[in-house]
Amino acid sequence: MKDHSITYFPVGNGDTTLISLSDGTNILIDCNITRNSKNGNEKESYSVHEHLLEEMGKDGSSNPHLDAFILTHPDEDHCRGFSATFYSGDPSGYGQSHRKDGLIIIDELWFTPRIFPSNDDELSESARDFRKEAERRMKLYKADDPDSGIPGNRLRIIGYSDNPELRGLESVLTVPGNAINQINGSQKADFSFFIHAPFKKDTDSEESERNDTSVVIQARFDMPNAKNAGLAMFGGDSGCAIFKKIVERSDEEDLQWDLFMAPHHCSWYFFNEQSYEDDPIPDTTSIELLKMHREGAYIIASCKPVVDNGDNPPHFQAAKEYKKHVEKGKFLVAMEHPSENEPLPIHFIITQMGPQKKDSSSANAIRSSGAVGAVVRTPQTYG
Repeated sequence: MKDHSITYFPVGNGDTTLISLSDGTNILIDCNITRNSKNGNEKESYSVHEHLLEEMGKDGSSNPHLDAFILTHPDEDHCRGFSATFYSGDPSGYGQSHRKDGLIIIDELWFTPRIFPSNDDELSESARDFRKEAERRMKLYKADDPDSGIPGNRLRIIGYSDNPELRGLESVLTVPGNAINQINGSQKADFSFFIHAPFKKDTDSEESERNDTSVVIQARFDMPNAKNAGLAMFGGDSGCAIFKKIVERSDEEDLQWDLFMAPHHCSWYFFNEQSYEDDPIPDTTSIELLKMHREGAYIIASCKPVVDNGDNPPHFQAAKEYKKHVEKGKFLVAMEHPSENEPLPIHFIITQMGPQKKDSSSANAIRSSGAVGAVVRTPQTYG
Protein backbone atom coordinates (compact mmCIF):
# COMPACT_ATOMS: atom_id res chain seq x y z
CA MET A 1 0.00 0.00 0.00
CA LYS A 2 1.11 3.56 -0.66
CA ASP A 3 0.99 6.55 1.67
CA HIS A 4 -2.02 8.83 1.91
CA SER A 5 -1.00 12.13 0.34
CA ILE A 6 -2.23 15.60 -0.65
CA THR A 7 -0.80 17.62 -3.52
CA TYR A 8 -1.61 21.32 -3.97
CA PHE A 9 -0.85 22.49 -7.51
CA PRO A 10 0.48 25.93 -8.48
CA VAL A 11 -2.35 27.23 -10.69
CA GLY A 12 -2.42 30.97 -9.99
CA ASN A 13 -5.56 32.29 -8.35
CA GLY A 14 -7.44 29.02 -8.59
CA ASP A 15 -7.70 25.60 -6.96
CA THR A 16 -6.48 22.18 -8.03
CA THR A 17 -5.77 19.69 -5.25
CA LEU A 18 -5.17 15.95 -5.52
CA ILE A 19 -5.87 13.59 -2.62
CA SER A 20 -4.36 10.12 -3.06
CA LEU A 21 -5.34 7.37 -0.63
CA SER A 22 -3.43 4.34 0.58
CA ASP A 23 -5.36 1.99 -1.71
CA GLY A 24 -4.58 4.07 -4.82
CA THR A 25 -7.87 5.99 -4.87
CA ASN A 26 -7.44 9.48 -6.39
CA ILE A 27 -9.73 12.43 -5.64
CA LEU A 28 -9.37 15.82 -7.30
CA ILE A 29 -10.88 18.89 -5.68
CA ASP A 30 -11.53 21.56 -8.33
CA CYS A 31 -9.39 22.30 -11.36
CA ASN A 32 -7.86 25.43 -12.86
CA ILE A 33 -5.94 23.87 -15.72
CA THR A 34 -5.03 26.38 -18.42
CA ARG A 35 -3.50 25.63 -21.81
CA ASN A 36 -0.06 26.49 -20.44
CA SER A 37 -0.45 24.36 -17.32
CA LYS A 38 -1.66 21.48 -19.49
CA ASN A 39 1.32 21.59 -21.83
CA GLY A 40 3.95 22.92 -19.43
CA ASN A 41 5.30 25.10 -22.23
CA GLU A 42 6.15 28.06 -20.04
CA LYS A 43 8.68 27.99 -17.23
CA GLU A 44 6.23 29.27 -14.63
CA SER A 45 3.47 26.87 -15.71
CA TYR A 46 3.56 23.45 -14.10
CA SER A 47 2.12 20.66 -16.28
CA VAL A 48 -0.86 19.67 -14.14
CA HIS A 49 -2.39 17.51 -16.84
CA GLU A 50 0.80 15.50 -17.28
CA HIS A 51 1.07 15.03 -13.52
CA LEU A 52 -2.50 13.78 -13.31
CA LEU A 53 -1.96 11.32 -16.15
CA GLU A 54 1.04 9.85 -14.34
CA GLU A 55 -0.91 9.55 -11.09
CA MET A 56 -4.13 8.13 -12.49
CA GLY A 57 -4.93 4.43 -12.48
CA LYS A 58 -5.80 2.56 -15.66
CA ASP A 59 -8.74 0.32 -16.49
CA GLY A 60 -8.47 -2.94 -18.41
CA SER A 61 -8.16 -0.97 -21.67
CA SER A 62 -5.41 1.34 -20.37
CA ASN A 63 -7.79 4.28 -20.12
CA PRO A 64 -6.80 6.82 -17.42
CA HIS A 65 -9.40 7.35 -14.75
CA LEU A 66 -9.95 9.51 -11.68
CA ASP A 67 -11.99 8.01 -8.84
CA ALA A 68 -13.76 11.23 -7.91
CA PHE A 69 -13.84 14.88 -8.94
CA ILE A 70 -15.30 17.33 -6.41
CA LEU A 71 -16.40 20.73 -7.71
CA THR A 72 -16.71 23.05 -4.72
CA HIS A 73 -18.63 25.63 -6.80
CA PRO A 74 -18.90 26.50 -10.50
CA ASP A 75 -16.63 29.55 -10.74
CA GLU A 76 -14.26 29.50 -13.71
CA ASP A 77 -11.11 29.34 -11.57
CA HIS A 78 -12.41 26.12 -10.01
CA CYS A 79 -13.42 24.30 -13.21
CA ARG A 80 -11.26 25.87 -15.93
CA GLY A 81 -9.99 23.28 -18.39
CA PHE A 82 -12.60 20.69 -17.43
CA SER A 83 -13.45 19.59 -20.98
CA ALA A 84 -9.81 19.70 -22.13
CA THR A 85 -8.67 17.48 -19.26
CA PHE A 86 -11.57 15.10 -18.63
CA TYR A 87 -13.75 12.88 -20.79
CA SER A 88 -17.48 13.58 -20.89
CA GLY A 89 -20.13 11.18 -22.14
CA ASP A 90 -20.94 7.50 -21.97
CA PRO A 91 -17.78 5.77 -20.72
CA SER A 92 -18.28 2.97 -23.26
CA GLY A 93 -17.65 5.58 -25.96
CA TYR A 94 -14.14 6.35 -24.79
CA GLY A 95 -11.85 5.65 -27.76
CA GLN A 96 -8.40 6.00 -29.23
CA SER A 97 -8.78 9.72 -29.99
CA HIS A 98 -9.68 10.42 -26.35
CA ARG A 99 -6.73 8.35 -25.16
CA LYS A 100 -4.43 10.22 -27.54
CA ASP A 101 -5.62 13.54 -26.09
CA GLY A 102 -5.01 12.24 -22.58
CA LEU A 103 -8.62 12.73 -21.51
CA ILE A 104 -9.28 11.27 -18.07
CA ILE A 105 -12.50 9.42 -17.21
CA ILE A 106 -14.10 10.64 -13.98
CA ASP A 107 -15.58 7.61 -12.25
CA GLU A 108 -17.67 9.66 -9.79
CA LEU A 109 -18.70 13.32 -10.06
CA TRP A 110 -19.39 15.35 -6.88
CA PHE A 111 -21.22 18.70 -6.92
CA THR A 112 -23.98 20.80 -5.38
CA PRO A 113 -27.23 21.96 -7.02
CA ARG A 114 -25.72 25.42 -7.49
CA ILE A 115 -24.48 24.31 -10.92
CA PHE A 116 -28.09 24.82 -12.08
CA PRO A 117 -28.64 28.61 -11.92
CA SER A 118 -31.82 30.16 -13.29
CA ASN A 119 -29.75 32.38 -15.57
CA ASP A 120 -27.47 30.39 -17.88
CA ASP A 121 -25.30 33.47 -18.41
CA GLU A 122 -24.05 33.09 -14.83
CA LEU A 123 -21.89 30.13 -15.84
CA SER A 124 -18.67 30.09 -17.83
CA GLU A 125 -18.18 27.70 -20.73
CA SER A 126 -16.20 25.34 -18.47
CA ALA A 127 -18.99 25.35 -15.89
CA ARG A 128 -21.58 24.64 -18.57
CA ASP A 129 -19.46 21.70 -19.79
CA PHE A 130 -19.41 20.36 -16.24
CA ARG A 131 -23.15 20.84 -15.86
CA LYS A 132 -23.84 19.02 -19.13
CA GLU A 133 -21.94 15.97 -17.88
CA ALA A 134 -23.70 16.16 -14.50
CA GLU A 135 -27.11 16.29 -16.21
CA ARG A 136 -26.24 13.28 -18.36
CA ARG A 137 -25.45 11.25 -15.26
CA MET A 138 -28.46 12.51 -13.33
CA LYS A 139 -30.73 11.40 -16.16
CA LEU A 140 -29.41 7.83 -15.81
CA TYR A 141 -30.13 7.76 -12.08
CA LYS A 142 -33.60 9.26 -12.43
CA ALA A 143 -34.44 6.65 -15.07
CA ASP A 144 -33.11 3.89 -12.80
CA ASP A 145 -30.79 2.89 -15.64
CA PRO A 146 -28.57 -0.08 -14.61
CA ASP A 147 -25.58 1.72 -16.16
CA SER A 148 -25.88 4.52 -13.61
CA GLY A 149 -23.76 2.59 -11.15
CA ILE A 150 -20.77 1.88 -13.38
CA PRO A 151 -17.55 3.93 -13.14
CA GLY A 152 -17.82 6.90 -15.45
CA ASN A 153 -21.52 7.42 -14.69
CA ARG A 154 -21.49 7.67 -10.91
CA LEU A 155 -22.64 10.68 -8.90
CA ARG A 156 -22.41 12.15 -5.43
CA ILE A 157 -24.56 15.21 -4.80
CA ILE A 158 -24.10 17.46 -1.77
CA GLY A 159 -27.58 18.77 -1.07
CA TYR A 160 -30.97 18.26 0.56
CA SER A 161 -33.65 15.67 -0.13
CA ASP A 162 -36.52 18.19 -0.38
CA ASN A 163 -34.92 19.93 -3.35
CA PRO A 164 -37.28 19.16 -6.29
CA GLU A 165 -34.36 19.07 -8.73
CA LEU A 166 -32.94 16.11 -6.81
CA ARG A 167 -35.96 13.81 -6.76
CA GLY A 168 -34.96 10.35 -7.81
CA LEU A 169 -31.38 10.96 -6.71
CA GLU A 170 -31.76 10.24 -2.99
CA SER A 171 -29.42 7.24 -3.18
CA VAL A 172 -26.49 9.46 -4.14
CA LEU A 173 -27.36 12.43 -1.94
CA THR A 174 -25.26 13.46 1.06
CA VAL A 175 -26.58 16.14 3.40
CA PRO A 176 -24.04 18.58 4.88
CA GLY A 177 -23.40 17.94 8.56
CA ASN A 178 -22.50 14.30 7.93
CA ALA A 179 -19.36 12.28 7.32
CA ILE A 180 -19.02 10.04 4.29
CA ASN A 181 -16.42 7.37 3.57
CA GLN A 182 -17.86 5.96 0.34
CA ILE A 183 -15.77 7.02 -2.66
CA ASN A 184 -16.47 5.63 -6.13
CA GLY A 185 -18.53 2.74 -4.84
CA SER A 186 -15.99 1.70 -2.19
CA GLN A 187 -16.20 2.10 1.58
CA LYS A 188 -12.90 3.42 2.91
CA ALA A 189 -11.73 2.11 6.27
CA ASP A 190 -9.02 4.76 6.65
CA PHE A 191 -10.48 7.91 5.09
CA SER A 192 -13.60 10.05 5.17
CA PHE A 193 -14.92 13.53 4.46
CA PHE A 194 -16.92 15.55 6.97
CA ILE A 195 -19.13 17.92 4.99
CA HIS A 196 -19.73 21.28 6.64
CA ALA A 197 -21.45 23.25 3.89
CA PRO A 198 -23.19 24.55 1.84
CA PHE A 199 -26.13 25.41 4.06
CA LYS A 200 -29.66 24.78 2.91
CA LYS A 201 -30.65 28.45 3.04
CA ASP A 202 -27.85 29.38 0.66
CA THR A 203 -28.41 26.55 -1.81
CA ASP A 204 -32.16 27.24 -1.96
CA SER A 205 -31.78 30.98 -2.58
CA GLU A 206 -31.03 32.15 -6.11
CA GLU A 207 -29.85 35.43 -4.59
CA SER A 208 -26.98 33.75 -2.73
CA GLU A 209 -23.52 34.33 -4.13
CA ARG A 210 -21.96 31.23 -5.69
CA ASN A 211 -19.02 31.62 -3.30
CA ASP A 212 -21.39 31.17 -0.36
CA THR A 213 -22.60 27.84 -1.76
CA SER A 214 -19.10 26.35 -1.88
CA VAL A 215 -18.56 22.84 -0.55
CA VAL A 216 -16.65 23.09 2.74
CA ILE A 217 -15.10 19.80 3.86
CA GLN A 218 -12.70 18.35 6.38
CA ALA A 219 -10.70 15.42 4.97
CA ARG A 220 -9.86 12.81 7.61
CA PHE A 221 -6.95 10.40 7.14
CA ASP A 222 -6.43 7.43 9.46
CA MET A 223 -3.23 5.47 9.94
CA PRO A 224 -2.71 2.15 11.76
CA ASN A 225 -3.25 2.90 15.45
CA ALA A 226 -3.71 6.61 14.68
CA LYS A 227 -7.26 7.79 13.98
CA ASN A 228 -7.41 11.21 12.32
CA ALA A 229 -3.65 11.18 11.81
CA GLY A 230 -4.14 13.92 9.23
CA LEU A 231 -6.90 16.53 8.94
CA ALA A 232 -7.21 18.89 5.97
CA MET A 233 -9.75 21.69 5.51
CA PHE A 234 -11.05 22.89 2.13
CA GLY A 235 -13.49 25.76 1.79
CA GLY A 236 -13.69 26.76 -1.85
CA ASP A 237 -14.44 30.49 -1.95
CA SER A 238 -16.61 30.64 1.17
CA GLY A 239 -16.48 33.90 3.08
CA CYS A 240 -16.50 34.95 6.71
CA ALA A 241 -20.27 34.63 7.23
CA ILE A 242 -20.25 30.97 6.10
CA PHE A 243 -17.36 30.05 8.38
CA LYS A 244 -19.06 31.86 11.24
CA LYS A 245 -22.05 29.52 10.86
CA ILE A 246 -19.74 26.52 10.59
CA VAL A 247 -17.87 27.37 13.79
CA GLU A 248 -21.10 28.05 15.68
CA ARG A 249 -22.73 24.76 14.64
CA SER A 250 -19.81 22.33 14.69
CA ASP A 251 -18.13 20.16 17.29
CA GLU A 252 -14.46 20.88 17.95
CA GLU A 253 -13.27 17.62 16.36
CA ASP A 254 -14.92 18.62 13.10
CA LEU A 255 -13.02 21.92 13.03
CA GLN A 256 -9.50 20.74 13.78
CA TRP A 257 -6.90 20.83 11.03
CA ASP A 258 -3.31 20.14 10.13
CA LEU A 259 -3.59 21.54 6.60
CA PHE A 260 -5.80 24.54 5.87
CA MET A 261 -6.35 25.87 2.36
CA ALA A 262 -6.89 29.62 2.65
CA PRO A 263 -10.39 30.23 1.24
CA HIS A 264 -10.83 32.27 -1.92
CA HIS A 265 -7.11 32.32 -2.72
CA CYS A 266 -6.02 34.22 0.39
CA SER A 267 -8.82 36.77 0.19
CA TRP A 268 -9.49 39.15 3.08
CA TYR A 269 -13.13 38.03 3.02
CA PHE A 270 -12.33 34.95 5.09
CA PHE A 271 -11.61 37.34 7.95
CA ASN A 272 -14.35 39.90 7.44
CA GLU A 273 -17.36 40.43 5.19
CA GLN A 274 -16.26 44.06 4.81
CA SER A 275 -13.22 45.16 2.85
CA TYR A 276 -10.01 45.66 4.78
CA GLU A 277 -10.27 49.41 4.17
CA ASP A 278 -13.73 49.50 5.74
CA ASP A 279 -12.99 47.12 8.61
CA PRO A 280 -9.44 45.83 9.25
CA ILE A 281 -10.44 43.77 12.31
CA PRO A 282 -10.78 39.99 11.73
CA ASP A 283 -13.99 38.36 12.90
CA THR A 284 -13.54 36.42 16.12
CA THR A 285 -14.98 33.20 14.67
CA SER A 286 -12.47 33.21 11.80
CA ILE A 287 -9.68 33.50 14.36
CA GLU A 288 -11.31 30.77 16.45
CA LEU A 289 -11.24 28.42 13.47
CA LEU A 290 -7.58 29.15 12.77
CA LYS A 291 -6.78 28.39 16.41
CA MET A 292 -8.20 24.89 15.90
CA HIS A 293 -4.92 23.86 14.24
CA ARG A 294 -2.86 21.01 15.62
CA GLU A 295 0.88 20.99 16.23
CA GLY A 296 3.01 21.53 13.12
CA ALA A 297 0.09 22.79 11.00
CA TYR A 298 0.41 24.43 7.58
CA ILE A 299 -1.73 26.99 5.76
CA ILE A 300 -1.65 26.79 1.96
CA ALA A 301 -2.68 29.74 -0.20
CA SER A 302 -3.56 28.64 -3.73
CA CYS A 303 -2.86 31.99 -5.34
CA LYS A 304 -0.43 34.26 -7.12
CA PRO A 305 2.59 35.61 -5.22
CA VAL A 306 1.41 37.81 -2.35
CA VAL A 307 2.56 41.41 -2.63
CA ASP A 308 1.36 44.63 -1.01
CA ASN A 309 -0.35 46.06 -4.10
CA GLY A 310 -4.01 46.26 -3.05
CA ASP A 311 -5.09 43.01 -4.73
CA ASN A 312 -7.82 40.92 -3.12
CA PRO A 313 -7.15 38.08 -3.72
CA PRO A 314 -4.46 37.47 -2.74
CA HIS A 315 -4.62 40.04 0.02
CA PHE A 316 -1.42 41.16 1.72
CA GLN A 317 -2.99 41.78 5.14
CA ALA A 318 -4.83 38.46 5.00
CA ALA A 319 -1.50 36.70 4.46
CA LYS A 320 -0.04 38.55 7.45
CA GLU A 321 -2.98 37.42 9.57
CA TYR A 322 -2.61 33.79 8.49
CA LYS A 323 1.09 33.82 9.34
CA LYS A 324 0.23 34.61 12.98
CA HIS A 325 -1.36 31.17 13.39
CA VAL A 326 1.35 28.85 12.11
CA GLU A 327 5.07 28.49 12.68
CA LYS A 328 7.50 30.46 10.54
CA GLY A 329 7.78 28.96 7.07
CA LYS A 330 4.47 27.10 7.33
CA PHE A 331 2.35 29.58 5.45
CA LEU A 332 2.91 28.47 1.86
CA VAL A 333 1.87 30.28 -1.32
CA ALA A 334 1.50 27.86 -4.23
CA MET A 335 2.89 30.22 -6.88
CA GLU A 336 5.89 31.09 -4.68
CA HIS A 337 6.86 27.52 -3.80
CA PRO A 338 9.73 26.81 -3.93
CA SER A 339 10.28 29.93 -6.09
CA GLU A 340 8.26 32.37 -8.16
CA ASN A 341 10.33 31.54 -11.24
CA GLU A 342 9.51 27.84 -11.17
CA PRO A 343 6.69 26.91 -8.78
CA LEU A 344 6.19 23.21 -8.08
CA PRO A 345 3.41 21.28 -6.33
CA ILE A 346 3.25 21.38 -2.55
CA HIS A 347 3.17 17.73 -1.54
CA PHE A 348 2.40 16.15 1.84
CA ILE A 349 2.32 12.52 2.89
CA ILE A 350 0.24 11.51 5.90
CA THR A 351 2.12 9.74 8.68
CA GLN A 352 1.17 8.62 12.18
CA MET A 353 2.71 11.91 13.35
CA GLY A 354 0.57 13.94 10.95
CA PRO A 355 1.23 15.43 7.50
CA GLN A 356 4.89 15.62 6.51
CA LYS A 357 5.94 17.95 3.71
CA LYS A 358 8.08 16.47 0.93
CA ASP A 359 10.91 18.42 -0.70
CA SER A 360 9.70 20.07 -3.93
CA SER A 361 12.93 19.09 -5.65
CA SER A 362 11.66 15.51 -5.55
CA ALA A 363 8.44 16.32 -7.45
CA ASN A 364 9.32 13.97 -10.30
CA ALA A 365 10.01 11.15 -7.86
CA ILE A 366 6.67 11.81 -6.19
CA ARG A 367 4.88 11.52 -9.51
CA SER A 368 6.72 8.36 -10.51
CA SER A 369 5.97 6.77 -7.15
CA GLY A 370 2.28 7.62 -7.53
CA ALA A 371 2.13 6.14 -11.01
CA VAL A 372 3.73 2.89 -9.82
CA GLY A 373 1.36 2.71 -6.87
CA ALA A 374 -1.65 3.13 -9.15
CA VAL A 375 -0.70 0.14 -11.28
CA VAL A 376 -1.33 -2.35 -8.51
CA ARG A 377 -4.92 -1.28 -7.81
CA THR A 378 -7.93 -3.34 -8.75
CA PRO A 379 -8.68 -2.58 -12.44
CA GLN A 380 -11.87 -0.72 -13.25
CA THR A 381 -14.13 -1.81 -16.08
CA TYR A 382 -15.84 0.67 -18.41
CA GLY A 383 -18.69 0.01 -20.80
